[in-house]
Amino acid sequence: MNRRWLRLIVALFAFALLAAACGNDDDGDDQAATPAPTEAPTQDSGSDGMGDSSDGTDDGEMSVPDNPDNGVTSSSIKVGWMGDLTGPTASSQSFNSHGSEAYFECVNERGGVLGRTIDYLPEDDQFSAETAAINFTKLTEDDKVLALVGLGGSHISTQLQPDIEAMNLPVIGPPQTIDIQLEGDQYFNNLAHYGDQADLATGQIAADVGGIEKAVVMGISLEVPSGTEFAAYVEQSIERAGGTYVNTLYVAPGATEVTAQMVELQAGIDDEGVNYVTLHGSPAAGLVVMQGMADAGITEIPIIGIHGIAANSIWTEGPASISDQTFGMHSFLTANNNIEASAEMERCAALAGHDGEHLNLNFAHGFLNGYVFEQAVMRAAETGELSRESLTEALKGAYDTMGLTCPIDWSSHPHHSQCGAAFSLDPATGGMVPANPFEFYSDSFDGEYGIEIG
Repeated sequence: MNRRWLRLIVALFAFALLAAACGNDDDGDDQAATPAPTEAPTQDSGSDGMGDSSDGTDDGEMSVPDNPDNGVTSSSIKVGWMGDLTGPTASSQSFNSHGSEAYFECVNERGGVLGRTIDYLPEDDQFSAETAAINFTKLTEDDKVLALVGLGGSHISTQLQPDIEAMNLPVIGPPQTIDIQLEGDQYFNNLAHYGDQADLATGQIAADVGGIEKAVVMGISLEVPSGTEFAAYVEQSIERAGGTYVNTLYVAPGATEVTAQMVELQAGIDDEGVNYVTLHGSPAAGLVVMQGMADAGITEIPIIGIHGIAANSIWTEGPASISDQTFGMHSFLTANNNIEASAEMERCAALAGHDGEHLNLNFAHGFLNGYVFEQAVMRAAETGELSRESLTEALKGAYDTMGLTCPIDWSSHPHHSQCGAAFSLDPATGGMVPANPFEFYSDSFDGEYGIEIG
C-alpha cells in the first residue's frame, strides 16, 4: 500500500491531536488506498443554470442600454483577464485564463448574454509589474472592460489595489487570495486565503506525521509578496498548533536550480530534524524544487504546497521519489470528480482548443469565474443597467457553482472562500482528486486574516 494512504488512514486520530492543540474539532472518514471521486458539495443555488438569471428569468426577456464606458456595447460585453501567460508562472496562470476562455466560448456558442457576445480580453504581463500596469490601463481605459475575471501575481494586485477601488472595478476570482484583497470592496475571492491554506496544511501535516507536536517544518517560497505572506501564515499556524517551524528558504521567480536552498534544507534535516516541507510557487517552480530535492538525495521529506502546486504536471513530470509524497491545496474540483459541471467543462475545453485541460484545477477555477460573471451580469441587468457599479452590487450574494467548489456567498465582507482540500493526481483518470472531501478540512477555515510580516 502507498505510504501516503497509510499515513492518511490515521487521519482521524491525528486530527484529534490537532484539535487539542488548536481548539478545533476536525474530523473525517478514513481513506482507502485510492481516493474515490468527490461528489458535488451541497449548494445554495444562485441561478437556475447556465444562461438563466437568479429568479429564473430568461435573458431573452431582458435588455439593458449600451454602456460603452463600462464595456457594454450593442453587440458585446467586454471582460478582461490579467496575468502570466508566457512567463515564469504561466504553468499555473495560463490554465486559469483558459478556463474562463472556454466558458465564454460556450456562452457565445449559444448566443451570448442579453443579446450580446462575451468579448474576452486576456492580457499577458509575464509576471512583470511594469507590464501589468500598462495592461491594466489598456483594459480599463482603452477597452473599458466591465470586470476582470482574474488578476494574477500578488505584487501586481498589491500595486493596482488603489486604482481598482477608485474605478469600482469588480475582480472575480483572482488566482490567489492575500490580505490586501480582503481590505477593499472590489475583490470577490473564491480561492482559499493563504491563511486558510496554512491552517489546512497544518492539519494535513499532523495527519501525516502522527500528531502536530511531531512536526518540524521548513518552508520554501517564491521570492514575491505572497510567498512571504504564505510562509508567515504557515509559521503562525504550525507554532500555534504545537509544532515547530524552522525557517523559510526563498527561490527567485524563473530560477532553474536550487542548489543553495538544498544545502540549507539538508542542514535543517540534519541539525533540526526537519520532517516536512511547505511549498509556495507555480508548477514550474515546484518542479525545479522537487528535482533539486531528488538530485540532492532528499527523498524522504513529504511536501504540501499551495494551489499553484496542485497541478497535474507536478505528478506527471516530477521525480516519482518526490511526487509520491506531495500534496497541493486547492478549492475546486476537476471534471473527473463526478460533478454537475463535468460534461460541460470537457466540451467547452475542446471547443476553445484546450482539450484535456478540464482535468486541471486552475482551469476549473477559471471556468467557474466565467460562470459567476454570467450569473452576475444577469442579476445586474435586472436593475435596468449594466455597469461596474451594478455588477459589483450584484456580486454581493450567493452564487451557484455547478459543484466546482463549496457554496459561494459574498453577502458579507470580506468576500472570500471557505473551501479547500489537499489534492494529488489520480492516475486512473488523469485528473486531480482530494485526499479527503472538502468537509474534512472545513474547521481549518477560521476566518482570521491579517498577519505581521517581519
